[in-house]
Amino acid sequence: MTSVNEVMANYDTNITNISEKSGISKTTLSNAFKRPINTWTIRILNGVATAINESPEKLLHLLQGDQYSLTIDDQAQTIQGVKIADQATYQNIKFTVKSNVMEGWQPSRADIEELKAFAETSHPELGQKFKDIFGD
Repeated sequence: MTSVNEVMANYDTNITNISEKSGISKTTLSNAFKRPINTWTIRILNGVATAINESPEKLLHLLQGDQYSLTIDDQAQTIQGVKIADQATYQNIKFTVKSNVMEGWQPSRADIEELKAFAETSHPELGQKFKDIFGD
């Protein structure tokens, strides 16, 4: 997460330049910069982005950093929006995902789909390896 002042410094600009390039008054910009980014209007966001020659998306990323969210719905048995019909499979994937998220993993929908496909496929070679290591 970066402050708007850091963004301006990194792009070698200031509020006067942003005002001139965006057509937004310095007072309006100054007032916006005192508030949290999530209260900025689209006009402010677009104006600052235009002034630093970046997309509004890139500017938001610079200001907010990564905004990851893990979405688990036990009622619908979904993880990141992926429905896992079998309850045992759902629970196994859920616990695996949650423990790895605590270690810093940020699984996407595609990651959950891959886990689901793997869990729903038979892997007798893994069963044999488990028996070889731990016995029957």
